[in-house]
Amino acid sequence: MYSQQWGIPAIGLDKLWNVKPVSAKRPVIAILDTGVDIEHPDLKENIWTNSREASGADDKDDDGNGFTDDLHGWDFVNNTARMRDNNGHGTHCAGIAAACGGNGKGIAGANPDALIMPLTVMQSDGTGDIATIIKAVDYARANGADILSMSLGTYANSTALREALGKAYQKSILVAAAGNDQKCIYNHLCPVNKMPGAPMFPAAYNFVLGVEASSDKQGSLAGFSNFDQDGPILTQTGERDLFNYELRAPGTSIMSTFPGGKYRQLNGTSMACPLTAGAISRLLMTKEYGSKEELFGDLIYSSKGNIDIFGTYGITEADRKPTLSLVTYRIDDVKGGDGDGRPDAGETILIYPTFRNTWGTAKNIKYSIRLAETEDPEIVKFDWNNEDKEYTIDRISSYATIEAENPLVLTINPNCVDGRHICLVMTATCDNMSAPLEQEIMLTAENGVEIGGIIRENTTLTPDKKYIVTTMLGVPDGVTLTILPGTVLNFKDGTAISVADGGKVIANGEPGNMIRFQPATNSSGLSGKFRFGSQNTISYVDFSGFNDFKEIFWIEKTNLFNCRISVNRNNASLANHCNFDKSNIFNSSAGNPIYYSNKYSRCNLTNNTHTWGTLYNEVSGVKSSNVFSNRYQYPYSNETELYSLIYLSSTPEIFHTDEPSYFGSSRFDIVRKNVWDINNPMTGSFGEYDLSNMLTRPVHDAHGIVWKVVVNGYDAQDEFDMLPPLGVGTHKFEVYFNRRMNQKKTPMLAMGVRPPYTQTAISDKGSWRTEVFDGDSIDIYTAYLEIKGKDNFDGLNTIYVNEAEDDEYFGIPVEDVRFRVNVQSAGSMSEGFEAEPGLGRVTLTWENLEENFDDMLGYNMYRYEIVNDSTQTEPERINESLLTEETLTDFDVVPGHRYAYYYKVMRTDMQENSPSKTVAVTPLTASKGDANGSMSVDVLDVVTEVNYMIGADPQPFIFEAADVNSDADVDILDVVSTVNIILHKQEQPAAAPARESSATYYVSDGKLHINSPVDLAGLQLTCRTADGSALKPTEALTDMETMESEIQDARHRIIAFSLSGKKLSAGDNAVIELPEGTEIEDIILSDAAGRKVVAVRGNDSGIGLIVNSQLKAVGPNPCRDYIDVPVVIGEAGEHLIRLTISGLEGAVSMAAERRLGLGEHTIRLNTSALPAGFHILTMSQDGITVGTAKIIKK
Repeated sequence: MYSQQWGIPAIGLDKLWNVKPVSAKRPVIAILDTGVDIEHPDLKENIWTNSREASGADDKDDDGNGFTDDLHGWDFVNNTARMRDNNGHGTHCAGIAAACGGNGKGIAGANPDALIMPLTVMQSDGTGDIATIIKAVDYARANGADILSMSLGTYANSTALREALGKAYQKSILVAAAGNDQKCIYNHLCPVNKMPGAPMFPAAYNFVLGVEASSDKQGSLAGFSNFDQDGPILTQTGERDLFNYELRAPGTSIMSTFPGGKYRQLNGTSMACPLTAGAISRLLMTKEYGSKEELFGDLIYSSKGNIDIFGTYGITEADRKPTLSLVTYRIDDVKGGDGDGRPDAGETILIYPTFRNTWGTAKNIKYSIRLAETEDPEIVKFDWNNEDKEYTIDRISSYATIEAENPLVLTINPNCVDGRHICLVMTATCDNMSAPLEQEIMLTAENGVEIGGIIRENTTLTPDKKYIVTTMLGVPDGVTLTILPGTVLNFKDGTAISVADGGKVIANGEPGNMIRFQPATNSSGLSGKFRFGSQNTISYVDFSGFNDFKEIFWIEKTNLFNCRISVNRNNASLANHCNFDKSNIFNSSAGNPIYYSNKYSRCNLTNNTHTWGTLYNEVSGVKSSNVFSNRYQYPYSNETELYSLIYLSSTPEIFHTDEPSYFGSSRFDIVRKNVWDINNPMTGSFGEYDLSNMLTRPVHDAHGIVWKVVVNGYDAQDEFDMLPPLGVGTHKFEVYFNRRMNQKKTPMLAMGVRPPYTQTAISDKGSWRTEVFDGDSIDIYTAYLEIKGKDNFDGLNTIYVNEAEDDEYFGIPVEDVRFRVNVQSAGSMSEGFEAEPGLGRVTLTWENLEENFDDMLGYNMYRYEIVNDSTQTEPERINESLLTEETLTDFDVVPGHRYAYYYKVMRTDMQENSPSKTVAVTPLTASKGDANGSMSVDVLDVVTEVNYMIGADPQPFIFEAADVNSDADVDILDVVSTVNIILHKQEQPAAAPARESSATYYVSDGKLHINSPVDLAGLQLTCRTADGSALKPTEALTDMETMESEIQDARHRIIAFSLSGKKLSAGDNAVIELPEGTEIEDIILSDAAGRKVVAVRGNDSGIGLIVNSQLKAVGPNPCRDYIDVPVVIGEAGEHLIRLTISGLEGAVSMAAERRLGLGEHTIRLNTSALPAGFHILTMSQDGITVGTAKIIKK
């Protein structure tokens, strides 16, 4: 199985095996996992033994370590010395690290000379807990484990686990798996795969070698593996944590041991971890290290994607170059600023950098700072106390960090705007360093009045200043905070305002001059909890831009009047014990945007998303409000469902309010669907919300909102099913609002076939008007849309309304859900599109459309067949070249079948417009003989049939009419029958006679002879000539019309008939001269009534013409399971036909008999049991052999 262990050569481990150890000590690798099958034949000899217990007594703790009979480790899950693995994961990891080598069995471990200390810390289902792991870490440390291999992890950063590992690090090398969740190491959205990241512990600890998994010898990251996007050196997690995953090793298709003496391939960083641990144990046998930090550096800097353990072995002291990085920096602005540790405009700040060295000892470190190359030179001024403009640190050992004693001093321009990013470059060099450190840092300057903490005296905030709330702002008892209209407060992350019960806040904005609460520049939008106290009312305050909150409730115990709230709070509720009056809560995402403990009156509650999996009752406090177009987001999914309001009740009851609300529609069925109660099974509610008095138009006293959009006189929601599709032309859109609006502000009106629904502007001739409904004055905005033929937005369009303001300057919540129109521009252009059915044809006509297009090239016509109400064929284009006229006749149709047609306009960019309307039609069925569908049977129909027979593809051609005798073929019999219809006016061919006739044909002196007992009115011969020469009729056919044509290469067909009713007399007639080598394929003869005269081949010598039966070419040949045998019976009466198949030696393999009458017949023989090879088929009639054929059975 060694050939399947691709990971060993991938990390150079096979080369290291050849290096002679410098230490005879066998390193001990503790496997902290699900246990180990210590009896596995590939592990048994390498299991660690506790020598102090080996010679002791049973059931006694001989070594006094607290574990009785711990001869080979300890099971911390079951609290026993009995070692086993009920999962398999631990046994697999143990084999990767240290399976026996050279024993002729299974696999080889990374270090076959190492010992395995089994420590069970995970349950049989692969789960575990930190307390159990800590016990095992302590055991490994106490019992001399050199390396701890931990293929386990958690995203919880346990102080206790870190402490235990920290103590173990004093004596042991710690190796851990990075995890298999594709997460990057930082707690934010990873820029690489756009997934949320998190560090996996213990792998992320800076003193633990975290191992990622690779998928190939080049070290490509496995798709499942967690990863460190900054690499093994850089870190963004601060001076203390320094989280990193340092190494990468093979982790896919890793073959190793499995319980019960088995072997198995597994994938994961769990496999990469013991491979690394075993490789390091081998390295430590061959080379001594001065410190673990030196080892870390060698491993990291010798890696080439995967770790290169042989390359690590080859590193010398001269190879170890110091590698500096900037870990963090501290800002001190106590003397030159306000002392908050943040850079402000005009401040002088001291920057104390912390450097880290990750390999050889760094000496004589010199560091400095400068502006980035493109930064404004006026933005800061540096203050140096030496001419070199740099400072010195004496020494940093491997993997050590140090904060510089001498700060870098700079002063920020006092005119620097708030939120300005200042780009600086920190530089550092040292002796023997390969390349200098140049690391960019970014300072974000603040420029405003910074406020926070407890306000100790009455304070007024004015609109002429920019306020930055840097910490929680508290208003204690007896103190008043006044915020004047127009004032803007910018909140740093985690900050808010909290007012004590005895405190007072006066925050009263004005229409058009609202107070704004918003996140500070460059803040993430994380907010604290706002609490203004039930004794206070804030009005005309706009809360917007906050993306998350630190508390379960964002606003608590507050009265809000004329406020606007648009925020995101994904996992908790928006407000608790608040009174909202005449306020807008919109575009908010929260656990519960509308919470039952709040009261809402004259509010607009719309476009909010409910993100908690649990539904909450929302109705009790909602009165006289506009509530619609909210969404519920299903747990663990991005899928949402539209609703208006949720009513939950644990008992069967009806909720009724005397202050009803408007739920987005005047139609009961729409509202019923969107108010979730007992009628919606997913709520689990037993109560029903009474809609008997629901409002049919929005609350007038609430702020501005769209009531309805009327298109061409129809409500685009409530009357959508009555609204005709919009076609080419001008269309009127009327947006009805619930109240008077600011008519100086033009709404953005648009529509689109997909979000954001703004693709098509509706803006022509925009105007306002005012109307009165039930005593309330409302405003209506009207605009027009002209649709042209070249426009391409056919389909269902959603109407979008935004940027309108009411007369108190409140912007409306965006409307992009309720109103829709169906656009069919091409369909409207095709009102004149018609299909006229004909006999075997359909004539299509339509109107010229050039006036609707500037770039029209022509048309393409499409057709599909309507099989039944639920089935149709795929549409196909029926014109070979582009149509430039507005008419087309389709002859490729079957009378009686139903077809549908539509066309598309082709434009100069070679793109087709959307399809026209569809027209359906059924072609008429023609009478027998009317092959060209002219409504009469005449000579032209005979010509049409003959042209069809010789392959001339006549148009029009109606197959059903040309097939006069309805035998599913058009041949000479139909021609004669059509002539009879013309001459004798008979509508159908003559009935078949009681006794059929047969004629014999043969070739003599290069001429085809036909010996017929009856007069012949038609002849059709198909044959193949050797040199492609034409066929020539003889004098016998002088009185008949003949037509000859080459229908395929060297295949000819000659047809003879008479339009005047003349016939070929009965008897033996030489009819056609045949070129030498002609092969006759088929002859069809017709009597005067259009009936078939069976043609039977006779003896070409002209002797023995009494033979009236024939064996024709059989097939398929070669055959497998069956063969078809065509026979011709040329004599009246019933005859015994016998078919036999025999081998070449004459033995009969099978036989079949049939009794057949005059005519042509096909007999199918089952040849599945026939042996493979050559065989002879013989046909006899009434005991006389008629013919033979050679057949081949595959």
